[in-house]
Amino acid sequence: MPVRTLYQWKYRGTGPKVHKVGKHLRYRWTEVDAWLQTQSLDLVA
Repeated sequence: MPVRTLYQWKYRGTGPKVHKVGKHLRYRWTEVDAWLQTQSLDLVA
């Protein structure tokens, strides 16, 4: 994932919840997994 995309998501308030630690962005795996679940499409026909 490009770093620029992560900063855009933070600025726009989209994407998984982000935590700023010093000058770095950090993500918790559980929050990323939860966000991915909301983004996935149910492709069952």
